Amino acid sequence: MRAADVDWLLALLAVPTVSPLEGGDPAGFARAQSLFAGGAAERGLALRRWDHPPAEELDRPDVPTPLREAAAPDPAGFLAAQPCVVVGTGKLKPPRQRMVLNFHLDTVGPHIAPVLDRRVLRGRGAVDDKGPGVAAVVGVSRAFAEDPGLTADIEVLVASVPGEEGGAMGVCGTRWLVETGCVGRLMVFAEPTGCRVLDACSATMTPVLGVRGLDSTDDRPADGHNATVALGFLAVRLTERLGRVADRLGARVCVSGVHTGQSHNRVYGTGELRLNIAYHDRAVASALALEVERAVAEAGAEAAERFGDNPVTRRLVADWDRVVRLDWLKRGLPPLANRDAAMEAVLAEAGLHRHDGVADGSAFTCDAIWAPGRDRYVVACGPGLLDRDGAHTPDEHVRLDDLDEYADRVRALVHAFGAHVRAGEEKTA
Repeated sequence: MRAADVDWLLALLAVPTVSPLEGGDPAGFARAQSLFAGGAAERGLALRRWDHPPAEELDRPDVPTPLREAAAPDPAGFLAAQPCVVVGTGKLKPPRQRMVLNFHLDTVGPHIAPVLDRRVLRGRGAVDDKGPGVAAVVGVSRAFAEDPGLTADIEVLVASVPGEEGGAMGVCGTRWLVETGCVGRLMVFAEPTGCRVLDACSATMTPVLGVRGLDSTDDRPADGHNATVALGFLAVRLTERLGRVADRLGARVCVSGVHTGQSHNRVYGTGELRLNIAYHDRAVASALALEVERAVAEAGAEAAERFGDNPVTRRLVADWDRVVRLDWLKRGLPPLANRDAAMEAVLAEAGLHRHDGVADGSAFTCDAIWAPGRDRYVVACGPGLLDRDGAHTPDEHVRLDDLDEYADRVRALVHAFGAHVRAGEEKTA
């Protein structure tokens, strides 16, 4: 990328856009979107949309609970503060002659200010996902500069969306754009994949085990509902029940956060245990959800059998069904799985080759799950790699060489898509 492109990306990275679900202040989103739209305009991509979903979107049953709770004080204001922006070039076309690239502006926390260290750019959003978004715009701009005639044949859009991180899952960003017409024959989500094309993405569900009982002092430990014991027992039992089953079904179970308290001289009667379950098949998701519910339903009897005569747990066991509960923060989200020989050939012509991420476990969750539909091929494909480049860690970075490569592949992809349309495949479809 040129020095001006790197400066644009540095400016975008400097604006904090940590997801409100990760503790961020949404005040920076509008400023960052303005920077993005302005930089895109300097490269020939005009503003096509600046909007956000209505507050009613938050009432849909599959909206993750943390998102609904974060927006509860002012739903309309919460959404307006995190607008979706779409820029584009080429004359307005029907979806069969349109390509859409998508990246998410929100990041995990905490914000990390950008630093350019020779040919490595460090900072929050460098690889996930502002860097890929800027590289995509640069590639689109180059293609249309090289062949202005593309304007008459195809339309290319680049969408900058909020609401991907923190478990928001794109329900008020990408899903809103897709349902209101921001779709194309080829849809590329610029996520870090090492420029490999992944046409399958997992979805996730999040069960939460909670204890809502009474505390007690260390002098009378038997008077409390010991949430630490309850949740520790549940963590072990769920690991035993789910681990091998999930592996056999091609899913992943993460037994993640557990919290009761930190003091040594009290019994904590409240706390939470969270799991995250990633899946590639709705039937598998249903089977694992049922297994979670069965395990939790049977845990009370198992705890009574093991700990019923123990004074430390006597009150907990006696009141188990009243103080221990299972809730779902998110559930029912669709995984992505699609194939398209024609579009796979277009991508391959640009040096972007399909990779079976389900087979080797490299497929991951992102908001591309909302994009599939008839006559659409939806893929995740972008520069860098989530693990190698420290996404979601204090060491997040991206190599400028990777951004350069992706920009050039996007340039070639625009040309290949244009050639495909010009050949008549999509005009007569």
